[in-house]
Amino acid sequence: MDDKEIIERARKDFEEDFAKNGYMESRTGDEKHLEQILDSLIVNDGFKVLDLGTGSGYLAFPLAKRNPNSIITGLDIVVNTLARNRERSVVECLHNLNFVDYDGIELPFDDNTFDCIVTRYALHHFPDIKKTFSELRRIIKPNGQLFISDPTPNENDTMRFVDAYMQLKDDGHVQFYTKAEFDDLAIGEGFELENCFMSEVVFRTEKTRDARFPEISKGVDENIIAGYVKFIDGQEWTIEQVLNLSFRAK
Repeated sequence: MDDKEIIERARKDFEEDFAKNGYMESRTGDEKHLEQILDSLIVNDGFKVLDLGTGSGYLAFPLAKRNPNSIITGLDIVVNTLARNRERSVVECLHNLNFVDYDGIELPFDDNTFDCIVTRYALHHFPDIKKTFSELRRIIKPNGQLFISDPTPNENDTMRFVDAYMQLKDDGHVQFYTKAEFDDLAIGEGFELENCFMSEVVFRTEKTRDARFPEISKGVDENIIAGYVKFIDGQEWTIEQVLNLSFRAK
């Protein structure tokens, strides 16, 4: 599968999910984690902030409300969802918030545009992660903040079972990254790590019922699978550890 096919799969799946009112928020929403991210971002008056992979604006809307004298831009491939976001921003009188769609490859901004870039639960869908980091460095200003929140493999999952498991949902999942891998990607483009904390995301799923599950789990240690899949009162839940990394552009 080439990059454009991965992006198109992600676009199709997420457009369908975001069209279900409140669906994504009910799956991955977490008010405590949201506040942790917002508190980690240093946004001054006049700053330009990019929310990369904004989706339904889960981060962008509270960012705009919290920072009325800064300009917040949400970027994503989900054209229909962004159209609804724009309608909502008008209703809520958020004149400092705008949404931009793009092809999922080239970030459509000039060099040194943003003072702060934040991305939540998105980078594991990007097919060319090295190019993405190169583009992020290009559009961020010197001394700008890059904040990444993204699930990561468990330490015992050296086989990367989690990626095959997540790919059972046809949404363009590419791979999760370890802290060391994110460090290498960021440092290689001239960022330096300032802070890191862990969080967790838990959501309902039915992946073990997928006909492909026996094949991807064949030969995988039960402890590895149990680190991601839990059954509570007969319902299946996915549990993922999340890296929250704040980098500074040199």
